[in-house]
Amino acid sequence: MSVKKKVLRVGCLLVVIALGITWFSPAGKAIRDLVPIFFKKDISGTEAFKGDLEDRLKAMYTAAELYQTSEDAYPEADKWMDELLTRLKTQNLKKGEAEKKIMRPDLQDKDGEYGFAINTAAAGKYKGDIKDPKTILIFESKDTKKNASGDPKTDGLAGGKGITIGGEIVNLE
Repeated sequence: MSVKKKVLRVGCLLVVIALGITWFSPAGKAIRDLVPIFFKKDISGTEAFKGDLEDRLKAMYTAAELYQTSEDAYPEADKWMDELLTRLKTQNLKKGEAEKKIMRPDLQDKDGEYGFAINTAAAGKYKGDIKDPKTILIFESKDTKKNASGDPKTDGLAGGKGITIGGEIVNLE
């Protein structure tokens, strides 16, 4: 092996050793903390939620299905929105925007008003135990408080919509 190659090898080895020592030294911690900044693309908190009524019903349905799959039942009526909200957050939405998914579009700017309810006939039950796939799961409600529940026939908003346990968007009667 030539002298040039030996010198190059030793030089490379010394550089690697120096970098290793630096990397694992107390000063290296600062370097390690800075490295991700150069390679990470942060997209969190940049977008506002812009969904219409049907987008919101579909989002809540998807969250309810995820909940039902992991918990073996739909959420209980008294806390269903709270349970679904954790499954509605996405990294690209600004803080607080995911909560708009559980608010009717006409109420999203009114503090503390939501306008959706879960059907008490489906709340807390396993999907397979509900015989009719056209059973409404979530619907537009006359009751605008958070975690509202009831019967879509008596508590549903006149002319409103709902989504069935089969995922079909329907008009309330």
